[in-house]
Amino acid sequence: MTKQSGENGLPVNSVYIVEKIAINKEFYLSLTLDRKAGCPVFIYSPAGGMAIEDVAEEHPEQIFKLPVDPIKGLNAAHLEKAAADLGVPDKHDQVTHIFTQLYECFVKKDCDMIEINPLVVLDDGQVLAADSKITVDSNALYRQQDLADQEDKTQVDGQEALAAQFDLNYIHIGGNIGCLVNGAGLAMSTMDIIKLYGGEPANFLDVGGSAEGDQLKEALKLLENDKEVEAIFVNIFGGILRCDNLAASIIKANEEIGFSKPIVLRLKGTNSEIAKKMISGKEKDLGIYYNEDFDSAAQQVCDIINKQ
Repeated sequence: MTKQSGENGLPVNSVYIVEKIAINKEFYLSLTLDRKAGCPVFIYSPAGGMAIEDVAEEHPEQIFKLPVDPIKGLNAAHLEKAAADLGVPDKHDQVTHIFTQLYECFVKKDCDMIEINPLVVLDDGQVLAADSKITVDSNALYRQQDLADQEDKTQVDGQEALAAQFDLNYIHIGGNIGCLVNGAGLAMSTMDIIKLYGGEPANFLDVGGSAEGDQLKEALKLLENDKEVEAIFVNIFGGILRCDNLAASIIKANEEIGFSKPIVLRLKGTNSEIAKKMISGKEKDLGIYYNEDFDSAAQQVCDIINKQ
């Protein structure tokens, strides 16, 4: 059980046994992207081997940052200062080597972050990365297929894994109202307004602007087959994603699987009037409550849940 896993924790499937080492000093070192500065940045601290969040809150003076110009690369003078900041100026050569290797790995492997905690000095004077965590930019995995193939998916939620096969942005939450939305902002607003009216969103599901046909059908099947979902709220603002294409996908999905859960359908934008005509007369067969107003549609789906 960790801060990342939440209160329920995660099952342990294997144990990694490593060599016991004689540690003299512990440090923290990471490399990530500074979006504001538009460059990679090293974050390091002489207080390693513990939660860096606690160090940043209680002793911010012990957190140091080293931005890296992506054109010029690492600066020797800055690396010398980093060794001094860590309290090991006599280990300057080893610190420089680790920072340099870390930066090369970060760029070559399309990393979001590399974290070493702790970075240690052993009793014999060797500087060593005793533990580490690396995350790779998911948008660059097509360039890092060897790393993608090594991913351990035993902890991945089954529904999320299925959604990923169809390039759907899906996160399982566990409420009783399934949400199908296009656009992350609208998805967040939809979840918020459901909560406002006393409902519990079951998921974050953003089908994006280019999802059509089978993708939309699979998105609907994902919610229909979720045992925790009692009603579905489809909230689409038609732009690149045309409302009539969505309506066609709803009709096709119903022909294949048959909806057993009520659907509140709110469509606005490109071809929404065409979509409305396509659904008109089929509402009862499809189990659809058509509502063009965002606010009242959210109230409606929550009311349906409360009356069941």
